[in-house]
Amino acid sequence: MLHYLVQWITCAIHFLLSFVDYYLSGVVLFLNHHVPGWRLYLFSPFVITFFILPMLLVVYLYLSALLLFVYHRRHSIIDAFHHRDLWEGYRRTMAAFWGGHGWIWHGYEVVGMQNIPDTGPALIIYYHGAFPIDIYYLVAHIYMEKGRVMRNVMDNFAFKIPGLASLFRFWGSFPGPRSKVVDHLNEGEIVSIAPGGVREALFSENYSLVWQSRQGFAKAAIDAKVPIIPVFTENCRQAFDFIGTGKKIFRMLYERTRWPLMPMYGGFPVKMRTYIGAPIPYDPTLTPYELVSKVRKVLEHMIRTHQTPNKSVVMAIIDRFRQKQNYNSAMFNNQKNANESSNALHNGTKLSDSNTPTFIENHGDSSHSTHCCRIDNKSL
Repeated sequence: MLHYLVQWITCAIHFLLSFVDYYLSGVVLFLNHHVPGWRLYLFSPFVITFFILPMLLVVYLYLSALLLFVYHRRHSIIDAFHHRDLWEGYRRTMAAFWGGHGWIWHGYEVVGMQNIPDTGPALIIYYHGAFPIDIYYLVAHIYMEKGRVMRNVMDNFAFKIPGLASLFRFWGSFPGPRSKVVDHLNEGEIVSIAPGGVREALFSENYSLVWQSRQGFAKAAIDAKVPIIPVFTENCRQAFDFIGTGKKIFRMLYERTRWPLMPMYGGFPVKMRTYIGAPIPYDPTLTPYELVSKVRKVLEHMIRTHQTPNKSVVMAIIDRFRQKQNYNSAMFNNQKNANESSNALHNGTKLSDSNTPTFIENHGDSSHSTHCCRIDNKSL
């Protein structure tokens, strides 16, 4: 049966390529006749930056949704796999695709994967870049290395994008409310939230947190009695960002419509590295306001530590070719120092050299220093 499945997939790919080739040939002939210099326009830096690179990512998302669509109509595939879990196969396939994309295009790495629990609930709080592609990569890595699905709280508008709502839901994303976050945490799942949300994605400047007075994530963590794990991705705003011209007008439109109407640019192959901080344990003595303040200071400290201010896109691309120091698999010197430092930040105490969270440089075995896309037979 596997032989027939391979033949079926091969025929489908051949038919699709023939279909695309036929229509592309027609389009090229039309452009050659009516717009002789169309290649100069198409490959100009302006078109590549503002249209081609962003559209490539959109195409990638829709290809993922297309595979999900095929799996919904899997009658001929079930005969080949019999008792195998096809949805599990889809998840592993997509995780490998996204992990591979991050590894090739951004040299994507994860530092501190050991801070993600193998079992039990956790609430991940992260900085929201202009386009959260780093979270897509992180979801893939957590699934490949931990076998766990990280549920993500997304804005309502994301579920109104034609063709992608089912893909987001399949991977565990949901729009809220807080009670649902608490339910998932009580069920022992991992949930991720960007408190700044779309507002932070649109209007954050130089990696500033745009949380305003939001305390929902802190209330959810307190209600579910779970630890909070801070997460930040280096150079996520060099990969994608929004045009700053007319920001006041776009902000006024967003506050009225809740639609992100600012023009985006990017898709640059910059170095991206996600840092997963030490868990901030549940503390019943903290109020939601105090917990928000504590998490905010820890995340801001991570941003100051790992992100060069006002870095250009060119320098972020050069980061891929620089010799970086190897980080030990332990995110901080030890868990005690990490917790002491976060408490000191919360209390406004000046950090000494002994309790400041630092990375251990490892010049020896670097196999555990970072977690990039390592795909072996077991993960597939």
